[in-house]
Amino acid sequence: MIIYLPGRHGPFVADDYPNIIDNNGVLLEHLNFHELASAWSGNTSGPLKRPLASLSFALNYYFADQHFNPTAFKLTNIGIHIINSFLVFFLSRLLFAVATPRYPAQQLAFVSALIWALHPLQLTSVLYVVQRMSSMSCLFMLGGFLMFLKGRLQCNKLGGIALMVAGCLLGTALGALTKENALLLPLLIFVCEITLLPTISQGAVRNRVYAYYAVTVAVPVLLGVGFLLGHPEYVLGGYLTRDFTLAERLMTEARVLFYYLGLLLYPDNTQLSLAHDDFTLSKGLLQPISTLLSIAGVFALIAVAIINTWRKKTPFLNFAILWFFVGQSMESSIFPLELIYEHRNYLPNIGVVILVVVLLYESLATRISNSLLNTLYVCIVISLGLATHTRAAIWSNLDSFSYFEVRNHPTSVRANSAYANSLELKQGPNAETYQHYLIASQLNTFEVSTLIEMFNELNRLIYFHDASQDKKDIALPSRYDDPLVLDGQYMQTLKNLVHREIVRRASDKSHPLRTMDSIRTAATCLINGDYECKTIAANVLEWIDATLMQQNFDKPVMYLIKAKVYFNQGQTDQAFAALDKALELSPDRMYFYAEKAYLFITLDEFDKAEQVIRQAESRGVATGFDAKEFKKLRDVMVIKRKG
Repeated sequence: MIIYLPGRHGPFVADDYPNIIDNNGVLLEHLNFHELASAWSGNTSGPLKRPLASLSFALNYYFADQHFNPTAFKLTNIGIHIINSFLVFFLSRLLFAVATPRYPAQQLAFVSALIWALHPLQLTSVLYVVQRMSSMSCLFMLGGFLMFLKGRLQCNKLGGIALMVAGCLLGTALGALTKENALLLPLLIFVCEITLLPTISQGAVRNRVYAYYAVTVAVPVLLGVGFLLGHPEYVLGGYLTRDFTLAERLMTEARVLFYYLGLLLYPDNTQLSLAHDDFTLSKGLLQPISTLLSIAGVFALIAVAIINTWRKKTPFLNFAILWFFVGQSMESSIFPLELIYEHRNYLPNIGVVILVVVLLYESLATRISNSLLNTLYVCIVISLGLATHTRAAIWSNLDSFSYFEVRNHPTSVRANSAYANSLELKQGPNAETYQHYLIASQLNTFEVSTLIEMFNELNRLIYFHDASQDKKDIALPSRYDDPLVLDGQYMQTLKNLVHREIVRRASDKSHPLRTMDSIRTAATCLINGDYECKTIAANVLEWIDATLMQQNFDKPVMYLIKAKVYFNQGQTDQAFAALDKALELSPDRMYFYAEKAYLFITLDEFDKAEQVIRQAESRGVATGFDAKEFKKLRDVMVIKRKG
């Protein structure tokens, strides 16, 4: 798709790194069963681990000459988006033909698919590589939905019922193995059934369709609700490490949903962003006042859709409302996810786009000529395409991407961090980079990762600082967020203050995943011997001990990082003690055994390494990825024994 091509050379960003670049499961070297099994089990995102997405990333890596070439990954995403655009066309054409036979289904479906495909709100699902999880899941869902519709329109035949079941099951299963949102497909099918599909007159056929919905919708919904009621910690536990409560999230999401609709109906590129972490949290029904209005609006829209569905009125309005809210119900409701992301609209937008096209046709078709109406459609499509093309060009390199992110969202923690990182890569250690990390750390007092970046940037500045320029009687800082002064003693004092603030936040309440990743990155920097990290071992160990004071941190991983730091410092007894603690807390995590075996191999203690690997295999839970890692370790032992 030409509109997206400027962005094909853009960089990997944000969650691309833990899911793709830094994920050994993506490193597919040979197309054989064991390697593919390793790729299948190489991701840890979500409850179902998203193996199909992981496999697709691995195949991208393999066919890109075993390099992380962002162009290859992004072109694959663009290809998936093109396929989805055709699926939207076929789906909407069927819906138009069934619900409004007098309308030009082919024309309206073509316009709907183009608007959906070219809308700038869809860009993060295309050029943000990791969000292939969203677009690929959508592909399976739309494919399953089309299969269902083919069967539903001939449900008087047994083959029709079989197609309905196969479409729902395949679309849900394959989609859920890419991203869990696909579990909503049966509900979306049900929305289509009650709003747009024709009523079944034959009693026997109607009963079969009722049985289908009882099995695919009623039973799973009851089981899901029952599970959540019986295991509230599944939802509530995640809020212990968030800087918002369940009530605050629900109130905020009501506003977020209308924000999404606003971006869809009026896509302002200055509002669109990878990160929307600057979105104001709702602290109460009147804080801000739009909270109450948004909650009332959500209930009003759903009530209108249900009442009109019952009365057999405004079918496309009912379809759009229910499709949108059901499509958002997993990521914009009770689960303790981050508040807002544009890619969450990739599938839910379909219903709203179809409604807009229908409303334009119904209001203008009898008032203006067909050529004038088509001209209007063309103008809409071209304007959306130009907006998306402009945004894709911004995403074409790290400099423009990070600049526009922070320009359009100056109070975003992630935008400031991304811009600071871009400046560091381009200019080396500099005061402006430090300033943007400082701004990010002040914007969110639960954020530790930006403080660690500040700490590292101070180390870089100190390393290259000319001590002959120092002043003797300079006033030293008293707070971590005091202004930066390029003086050796001042920066050393400031670095100690930043370190104390890291410890304070890490031991109190911080974002577990981002904090863990930042500490892991700092430890890797130390182990690699990078100049800015050579003296930070004691700091990293203190940060780790601080995180261990929190209840809901991944303590086994923190003990593993601690073990690596100890080992790097030559403290082998402490290293193995920390690793044993990690295994005690999480005895089925194969990665820990592999790390312990690797340390023994480093010490040339091959028998102990083999014993650790066998201990891991004896637990019977190793995946294909784990088996590949164990084989690599054994290959290393063979080589070292020979050498």
